[in-house]
Amino acid sequence: MNSMIYGSIAECIGNTPVVELHDSLVPRTKRLLVKLEYCNPSFSIKDRTALGLVKAAMSSGRLARGGTLIESTSGNLGKSLAMLGAIYGFRVIVVIDAKTSLPVIRWCKAYGAQLEMVCETDENGGYQKTRVAKVKKLLEQYPGAFWPNQYDNEDNTAFHYSTTGEEVAALDVDAIFGSVSTGGHLCGISRKVKEKRPQTTVIACDVEGSAVFGGTFKSYLVNGAGLSWRSRNTDLSVLDKICMWSDQEAFSLCRLLARDAGLLVGGSGGLVLCGALAWLKQSCAASAVAIVPDTGANYLEQIYNDEWLDQKDITVLSRIELDQRLKTKPIVDVDEFCTEELAAHGHSAS
Repeated sequence: MNSMIYGSIAECIGNTPVVELHDSLVPRTKRLLVKLEYCNPSFSIKDRTALGLVKAAMSSGRLARGGTLIESTSGNLGKSLAMLGAIYGFRVIVVIDAKTSLPVIRWCKAYGAQLEMVCETDENGGYQKTRVAKVKKLLEQYPGAFWPNQYDNEDNTAFHYSTTGEEVAALDVDAIFGSVSTGGHLCGISRKVKEKRPQTTVIACDVEGSAVFGGTFKSYLVNGAGLSWRSRNTDLSVLDKICMWSDQEAFSLCRLLARDAGLLVGGSGGLVLCGALAWLKQSCAASAVAIVPDTGANYLEQIYNDEWLDQKDITVLSRIELDQRLKTKPIVDVDEFCTEELAAHGHSAS
């Protein structure tokens, strides 16, 4: 029994549990571990990101009690920053978009955050660029406000390197799987893992339509994954392989694992678990850990709502259909996606 008494809810961030998935989708004799980042106080890995950004800003004097913080987010980071604003006494203005779920909106409001909704898409049909443009306008209205800029702020990856990375590096596995949007958590984790366990393969999982690893951006439904550009925090040199999954594949696995394993994960978790299962099926790796970013509780009216899926023309795949996709989906080396970028930074294929 843990009898530790913490000084605030912020001290409960991190040290999330790891469970083993026992399901027929996992090949016999192999192990799939799942690191449940939804066991953080506001139920996502973004609690860690927010804490790292806020701590660095407060220690440097960029943010203080009574100050104002403005950030763009698809939802989870907004919840986390709003929670920390309530704890540390600063105002939080969260710029969200039309894809943000109603529970997340209510969550942010419960913590006292001010919400600014962006309904216009950019030239590629995404919301990220229009959200960032809104943040820049708000910074003009609130002189002295702090913009954490999760996309390019190195404090993002640095915090995951020193905290989450230590937890993941302590796991004796052959491969590590994480989702990519800003790149902050996976690239920070991978930097630490590559130092301590250089033989470990790190695989980035993204959603089809994202332009993080190149190509033309197309709109997609998974929240908390992908971008219409590649942020500075996505460091290709610490990633080994990439796999891309459709909304349908990610959501189908989410539904299956909720029903058959009691794991209620968000769409980005579906991406990561698809990647891990596919790698265990297709490679000689004996073990893997999937870092699940958030809870499916954020998406009960979306991913876990049959009517919503019907409206979006998403048909849930059967176990047999999903298993076939997992056996055949390409998982490729980073340089196959990003040869020019790797060459520009002096990296070559290993």
